Amino acid sequence: MIQNNIPDVMLGIRKAQVKIDLGAMKARDELMTKFTQLAKEEIKGKRQPGEKAVSGKPPMNRTGNLRRSIKGEKVRLGFATYAAVVGPTIIYGRRVELGGGNWPNGTKFPYMKPAWIKFKPLVSIITRKHLAL
Repeated sequence: MIQNNIPDVMLGIRKAQVKIDLGAMKARDELMTKFTQLAKEEIKGKRQPGEKAVSGKPPMNRTGNLRRSIKGEKVRLGFATYAAVVGPTIIYGRRVELGGGNWPNGTKFPYMKPAWIKFKPLVSIITRKHLAL
């Protein structure tokens, strides 16, 4: 009589797939939360009315609208393939980051780029934490 363990192997593969997919989702969620937090932290201090902003430095908080508008949106693209988009939802968020419009040339107050620089080293740490077998 021939015996095989194919059903057991298939069960093991399905369990591994679930674990990998769940780990990828949890990694995406934590990465999105961390990047959102870092971007919000870049908007520093409290600017008083009449106080001049310094171009090239992150914006200072005045009303809190820009900081509150930084949100993340989760997307599932397929098996163990997840993505997130993080950024401001307020209409002037891009202009603050990159300048433009009727502002003098070179006037900008980056907050997403400095957050991205702080975030990059954390990506592999967080990903390993959730996908280590």
